[in-house]
Amino acid sequence: MSPSQRSRRQAFDIEDAEDLDMPDSGTSRRPDQDKLRRMANHLIGRWYWIVLGMILGFLGATYYLSKTPKQYTAAASLLIKQQTNSVMSRDQVDEINLGSIEAMNTVAERIRRVDLLERVASRQDVRDLPGLMPMPVDWMPEWLRNKLGNESTADDSARQAPPPAAVLGGMISGWMQVSIRRGTRLLDIAITHPVPEVSKALADAIAREYLAEIASARTADRSSSIDLLQKESKDARSNLQTARRTQSIYSRALEVLKALDTKEAEVTTLERRYLPKHPKMMTANAELKQLQERFIREFDAARKTATDKSYWESAGKDMPDHLTQPDDYLHSARQQLLARIGVLESEIISSTSVFNSMLTRMQETSVNQESEESTAEVSNLARVPGGPSAPISSKVFTSGTLGGLACGLLFALLMIRLDNKFHTVSQLVGETNVPVLAAIADIKLHHLAVAEQQYRKRNPNDKTNFHKDWDRRIVFRHGTSSTSYAEMYRVLRASVSLLGDETTRKISLFTSSLPSEGKTLTSANFALAAAGQGRKTLLIDLDLRKPSVHKVFGLTREQAHGGITECLAGLASFDEVICRNSGHENLHIILSGMRAPNPGELLEITHLQSVLDQACRDYDIVVLDTAPILAVPDTRVIAPLAHNVCLVVQAEKVPKGAVHRALTILEEDGTSLSGVVFNGFQEKRRLMSENYSYGYYKSSRYGRAYRYGYKAYGAYGSDSEKGS
Repeated sequence: MSPSQRSRRQAFDIEDAEDLDMPDSGTSRRPDQDKLRRMANHLIGRWYWIVLGMILGFLGATYYLSKTPKQYTAAASLLIKQQTNSVMSRDQVDEINLGSIEAMNTVAERIRRVDLLERVASRQDVRDLPGLMPMPVDWMPEWLRNKLGNESTADDSARQAPPPAAVLGGMISGWMQVSIRRGTRLLDIAITHPVPEVSKALADAIAREYLAEIASARTADRSSSIDLLQKESKDARSNLQTARRTQSIYSRALEVLKALDTKEAEVTTLERRYLPKHPKMMTANAELKQLQERFIREFDAARKTATDKSYWESAGKDMPDHLTQPDDYLHSARQQLLARIGVLESEIISSTSVFNSMLTRMQETSVNQESEESTAEVSNLARVPGGPSAPISSKVFTSGTLGGLACGLLFALLMIRLDNKFHTVSQLVGETNVPVLAAIADIKLHHLAVAEQQYRKRNPNDKTNFHKDWDRRIVFRHGTSSTSYAEMYRVLRASVSLLGDETTRKISLFTSSLPSEGKTLTSANFALAAAGQGRKTLLIDLDLRKPSVHKVFGLTREQAHGGITECLAGLASFDEVICRNSGHENLHIILSGMRAPNPGELLEITHLQSVLDQACRDYDIVVLDTAPILAVPDTRVIAPLAHNVCLVVQAEKVPKGAVHRALTILEEDGTSLSGVVFNGFQEKRRLMSENYSYGYYKSSRYGRAYRYGYKAYGAYGSDSEKGS
């Protein structure tokens, strides 16, 4: 572990120890709070999904209200009364048990019966109601239906004949709601229908049909409660007799089973005292065998009797075969018998309880000649509703908006869960715990072009070559060196210079986890930023497998005396491979040179060390552009020789796992990582403060890169220490 990593680990250990000593200080919750804060920032960063969900929910609610038909509710009320005629006073009528909610619920359920609603649906006056059948809702938009050429079916639906009574009764059940008014004996029969007149007519028809049913039942059969109790007691007595008769057929099998259990216990006791060939053991086993066979005969005879044959036709299907599996059959027969006896005993107990209850109730009600009869009368008939009862616009809009909000939040959380890239400096620092030396925004070429045009307008007499051969993303050219992009690289230069004494820490290495993360462009701009301070700077292209420095500066890869490949191979001296016409007087370059058949063998540590020592003697700053860490092992050989090791992380591109793996490799190699360069991040208002004040710049800054000023630079540099 490197010294810097050990110091950070010690600092964390101290903080953890303070948290343990002071559990009430709230510091132990800081990681969870940071995690929640990052999650909240991610959600805020994806606010557009949440807002879009709310908008779609609101629009969906609006469309639903425009398509769904209005519903009208009409209700008829019934007054439920209970009449008691006693023997002593046949003319006395008492309303009793007004608080019995069970009785009211019973009446409500009787009104909901299917046969009652079918009788209502079969009435001709109901079937002739205009608009009885609701028109189906056409959810297709008008413009789409017109485009598809589909005609509306509203007229056909209006002329549609009612379905059969059974189907229409089920539909009426869906339209009907029976409720009990609290604290009263009033039942409300409410019908909700798109046509107000239909809802009124159906509510009145159901109320009248129920009253007619009560009157008809009372006229046809005035059975008393005693008759009813006698019938129920007769049924209970019949059930009790059947259960006892069924239980009796198993009596012999149960007796044999008890003897079998006793004999098995006896055999078990004898087995502890005698050997299997002992006469007592042989006699006991023979008797046990006889009892088992006798039990099987009695069991088979009992379950084949007609009294309980229907039960064993289903329960005996899964029993083993008696001939092939005699032991399993015996074991199953014993279990089945005990299970059947248990069921029969439960039935006997239940039937006995019911029968005794019926006898008790018969004795209690024997003083009356007539039973209590529940009667009902119409309290008031339904009225045609004056306004719709549904849909309620406020509820629909609230539900739609909240549903859209929930869907937007879920989608935003899903996007966060699936996101595998780094977007901000704060996220990078929080998840890797490494210092960030600088954050470089995504360079917009048209911003640089505007800056150059403005420079030409302000300096029309300046005929200086604008480095046309350089890569357009090099920001240290005439007209672009004052942009905010250039200041970001100057911040990187300042951060590296603050890592230690520059006279002893001259070599700065730039690498990345994967290819195409911008390490070469970062190396070039960093070298130009150092050269702009008047420092004699050397940029060495040590990416021997896929060199790119020559492309950035518009040079040819193979110079006259070769490059670093020839120098490491001993084919050219250090001074011979230096390219001094880079375009900047203080910047010299050593290109890669010819293509090496095996670049790994050229990176011999002793020879490479001598080359870098010579570079440190001749130059103030040495910049190394190396290969990606995860692609090839070359950088792992070079990194221990560098004073400042910088890892370039491409925002919005490199997977988090690749960065973590690169950091792990450097730690395993014992390489001290100086920091990370967060490259190519997108400047967005929603990520403001997440890039440690790099997001301070508004579009007027990055959108007009040529208008960069000192005041903005002060804001830029004020928080740059946080990133490093």
